[in-house]
Amino acid sequence: MARRFAPLESAVFLIMPDYAVVSADLQKDRQLIIDLWRRNLADISHLEEKYDWHFLNNPFGLGQIWILEADGRPIGTTSLGTRPLKLRQTVAMAGVACDLAVNREHRFLHPALLLQRALISSAHSGIRILYGVPNSGGASVMTYVGYREFCCVHRYAKILRISHYLNKSLKFGAMVPFVGRVADQGFAALQSFGRRKDRRVAQVLPSFDERFDDLWSGLSSEHPALTVRDRRFLKWRYQECPLREYKTLGLLTEDESSLLGYLIYYVEDHSAVCADLLVSGGAEDLNCLLSSWEALAWVDGLASLSVSCSDTALAANLMRQGFSRRSMESARKPDRTRRHEQSKTLFTHDRHSASEPAVADNWYYTEGDSPY
Repeated sequence: MARRFAPLESAVFLIMPDYAVVSADLQKDRQLIIDLWRRNLADISHLEEKYDWHFLNNPFGLGQIWILEADGRPIGTTSLGTRPLKLRQTVAMAGVACDLAVNREHRFLHPALLLQRALISSAHSGIRILYGVPNSGGASVMTYVGYREFCCVHRYAKILRISHYLNKSLKFGAMVPFVGRVADQGFAALQSFGRRKDRRVAQVLPSFDERFDDLWSGLSSEHPALTVRDRRFLKWRYQECPLREYKTLGLLTEDESSLLGYLIYYVEDHSAVCADLLVSGGAEDLNCLLSSWEALAWVDGLASLSVSCSDTALAANLMRQGFSRRSMESARKPDRTRRHEQSKTLFTHDRHSASEPAVADNWYYTEGDSPY
């Protein structure tokens, strides 16, 4: 029997919308942008506070936001926050790309490319470098518009309380509380073995004072690139941030007059998560700071420590302190056992020179260099 086909006039043809990208007015378009975020971002908590803090009240410059329209209707956004970046002995302005949010029916390559190309072409002229740490979908868009894969950002973790993980398992049944207590006590004794008294003082600091400026100004230029970490930046990034409650652990000299280093962290799901970590001295100061953080987290009843970073020297020190790497490079095959997560990738785009990039080899990147 011959097949019968529907007449041509009954076929449905998809018509591509007329897309356009416009630069947003941060004051007038505030509610429109927040509504788009609420529909499309994974984390929709504190959106109003996030908007004001990151784009309007940044002491280093107003942020920028672009709105994608389809046939005149707003259907997506992308954004750029401002950060000062130290490049060897000079300071340049960097823009951190964030908040790529597009309505579900328009989530394909073309709209995302339009937004990213608008960001690159119309970012403030004073911004030297653009960077971002996107998810897998955003990574392909960044590559397409000219960003380069700079380095991997791996996560390192250290277990403090085995009982927290035993409680998630049914293996020991009713014996879990007893087994967990015994395991925790043995683990704590093992971790504290060999820990010696130190004349340096580690304490939680209530604010960022002039000692943080002294630490920053005395920092050597061993890192080719890192975000400026003076007290003005730290106060805005952590103390004024409405999204999380951060704590700052400072490592001080015996008389507490000088700051040798600091570690800023927050608590999430029974874990102490490091947002930023900086020491001026060598491995001895770093080890003392990490050990003090571990002891503080233990007293607070936390189950683990977590640090994300790109710096190989810091990573090696973490491994020597008993941390293990929990992420694998994205180029490898997926880990079917799910013991490892995928590492993040830092992408950069130099707006002034494609042949001689401003950041040639290493970027001291921690979680605090992310937009939020």
